[in-house]
Amino acid sequence: MRVSLIHNPAAGDEGHSVERLLQELKDAGHEARAWSTKKEKLEKALEDPGDLVVVAGGDGSIKKVAIAIAGRGIPMAILPIGTANNIAKSLGALGSVRQLIEGWRRGERRRLAVGTVATRWGAMRFVESVGVGIFTELVTRGDSEVNDNTAGLTGHAIDRALLLLQSIVAERAPRFRRLELDSCDLSGDYLLVEAMNMPLVGPNVTLAPGADYGDGELELVTVAEPEREVLAEYVRARLSGGAAPPELTVRRGSRVTMRASPGELHVDDAAWRPELPADLSASARNLDEGEVTVALDEAGVEVLVGSGR
Repeated sequence: MRVSLIHNPAAGDEGHSVERLLQELKDAGHEARAWSTKKEKLEKALEDPGDLVVVAGGDGSIKKVAIAIAGRGIPMAILPIGTANNIAKSLGALGSVRQLIEGWRRGERRRLAVGTVATRWGAMRFVESVGVGIFTELVTRGDSEVNDNTAGLTGHAIDRALLLLQSIVAERAPRFRRLELDSCDLSGDYLLVEAMNMPLVGPNVTLAPGADYGDGELELVTVAEPEREVLAEYVRARLSGGAAPPELTVRRGSRVTMRASPGELHVDDAAWRPELPADLSASARNLDEGEVTVALDEAGVEVLVGSGR
C-alpha cells in the first residue's frame, strides 16, 4: 500500500524514530512517506494521502489526524507510541509496531466517531470525552504536577497521574450542575460529569466500560457524593497493580446539554481551547450563555485495526 506516515517526533523513544518506522513499513512491503503532525505538514500530506494514513503518536496526535480526515473517506491506522494511548487501547490496536503493521493484512475496518462540543464562546471537536469536574482538574493540574513533576510524585507518568487523581477524588467538593441527556433532566450535585465516546479517560481510567466508539451514542457518566468512595477505591486498586472498572452511574444517549463556564471544561486530554469561533459554529448560534452541548457528528473515521497479539 501507499502509506502516509504522520509522526509526532516528541512521542515514543529512539526505537520509534521516523527512520525506524519508515523501515518497518518498507520491510512489510509498503511504500511510505513521512510527515510531521504540524498543521501545515498534515494538510500537505492529506493532499495525496495514498491508500492509508498511519498515525504514530499518542492520543493528541491521533485526535488531530482523525478530526482532519473525518468524513473524507481516508482510512487511518494507529501506531500508538504515546503515554496513555487511550484511543488505541479502546480500538484494540495492541502490540508492537511490527506486529501491528503485519496485522493490517488480516485486520478489520472499524468506524470511529468524532464529536463536537459547542458553546456561545466557540466549539471544539473531540474523540475521547468531554467533561467537567474531577478530570478537568486533573488535566489543568497535570501539566505541571505530572508532566513536569513539580509536586514530587513518584513512578511512571501514568502512576503520577493516578496519584494526583487520588488526591483530587478525595478533596474535590460536589458542585450543582444543570444537566440533560436527550431532554431528560439529570440536574444535581456532582463530582464529575463525563460524556464518553470510548471507555477510557485520563490515565487509562475505565469510566464507561460499555462505551462503543462507533455506535453513534455517548455514555454519560456522573459521580455524586455517594459514589466518591467507589471511584477512590478503584484508583487505590489501580495503584496497587490492577482493578475492575468501577461501578458508576452510566446512561446512554445522543445529546448532552449542561451549564458550565469555559474554565470548567476539558475536551479529551486538554483544557477548553475553542477551535471554531461561535459565529462560525452552526451548532452554537442558538445556545444561551453558559449552555454547553455535546454530541457526535455524522461524519466519522474508518480505522484499520489489526491486533498485533
